[in-house]
Amino acid sequence: MRLSVLFAAMGAALALAGCAGAIRDRIYFPASLAETPVTFAGETPQDVTARTGDGLDLAGYYWPAASGTDTLVVYFHGNGNNQLVGAARAEPLRKGGHGVLVASYRGYGGNPGSPSETGLFADGEAWMAKARELAPGAKIYLFGHSLGGAVALEMAARHEVAGVATLGIFARLKDQAPAIARGILPDRYDNVAAIRRVSEPVLLLHGTEDDVVPIAAGEELAKAAPNATLARMTGAGHEVDLAQIADRLWEVWRPWYISYEKGDAAAPPDISSK
Repeated sequence: MRLSVLFAAMGAALALAGCAGAIRDRIYFPASLAETPVTFAGETPQDVTARTGDGLDLAGYYWPAASGTDTLVVYFHGNGNNQLVGAARAEPLRKGGHGVLVASYRGYGGNPGSPSETGLFADGEAWMAKARELAPGAKIYLFGHSLGGAVALEMAARHEVAGVATLGIFARLKDQAPAIARGILPDRYDNVAAIRRVSEPVLLLHGTEDDVVPIAAGEELAKAAPNATLARMTGAGHEVDLAQIADRLWEVWRPWYISYEKGDAAAPPDISSK
C-alpha cells in the first residue's frame, strides 16, 4: 500500500477540489492485468468469478485445497495493483495443501465499477459467498494485506469464520492522511471499530520496520479487542514475501486459533521475514 505517498500529495489540492472522485483517485491505485505480468512458483490458479449484490462480475483466482484438507484462505489484496499480483503474493499460503481464493475489487484488473469503501465491502460479500460455493463445509480463514485487511476485518465481523489474519493494517484510514484532508475523506475504513465487532481471534502481523503503516497502528488494534494479538515481524517492512514466512505462519496460525477456542492460547511468537 502506498498510503503515505499518496496522502502526502493530497493536501491543499484536495481541500480545494473537495470531491469524492478526486480523493478516491489518491486512495485506490488499480492496475490492468496487462501492466502486471507475474510468474507462479507452482501451478497456475483457476479463473473464477463472483457476482456482487449490485450486479458486478468480479474476476479472481482459486487454488483448490489438496485432498483431505478442509481449509480455504480468502486473500484480500491492498490498494494497489490487482488480483493477479494478489495471487502471486498469496500463492505461498497454499503450503500444506491449503486452498486459496484470491478476491478482487471493482475497478481493479479489468473489473467493472469504481472502488469505494461501500463497494469493496460489497465485493467482499461476493467473495465470501464464492468461498462457500467453492468449498462447502471448509474452514474459512481470511487474510488481508494493508487496505485488504480492512475488508477482511469487516467480513469477519459479518460472517462466521475460523479466523482472520492481517498484514500491515492501519487503525483508521484518516490516520494515514494529512490533517487538512481528514475531514473530507469519502471513505473511512475504521478498523478499530471493525475489530471490536469480530468474535473470532485476529492475528495482526506487522513488520517492525514498516514505514508505510507504522507498527503503532497494529499496537492500537491489538489493544482495541481482547481477541486480537499482535505478532511483530522483526525487521520486516510493509511488503512481505509470504514465501519466507508461510511455513512459520501456518505453524502458528491454525494451531493458535484452535488453542484460542479452547481458552488457552498464548501470544504467538515473533514471525520474522528473514
